[in-house]
Amino acid sequence: KKKNKRAGADRVGETLGNTYKVHFPDKQPDTCRGAKRSPLHDRLAEQQNAYFRDVSGWESPSWYSPNGPAFVEKMSFGRENWFPYWADEHKACRSNVALFDMSFMSKFLVAGRDAGDMLNRLSTANVDERSGMI
Repeated sequence: KKKNKRAGADRVGETLGNTYKVHFPDKQPDTCRGAKRSPLHDRLAEQQNAYFRDVSGWESPSWYSPNGPAFVEKMSFGRENWFPYWADEHKACRSNVALFDMSFMSKFLVAGRDAGDMLNRLSTANVDERSGMI
């Protein structure tokens, strides 16, 4: 738990430090990486040369390098080195079949006597409903 608190503090510091900077469109955070990985993560990294991006705290594959480890050569406001790989994947998905790792869209069952009150406190709307409604 202490590690998670430290990681959260690191991400807050990074986010606040970047508030007024000019960002490249694909700029990824440096802090708190690797905390949430799907069951497919290692296979995608090692066998498919995946480049991962942060999606709601999850390491999510963004594109795959056909020529060894994936990396961004230089960030840009234009097309970066990985664009041809991404374009090929896009075409392959449209004409063949693809597997998308959507672990970051997980659903959670929150149960217990005060579950509805707790969810209402976290939410901007009334979400206290019977089980299975949300």
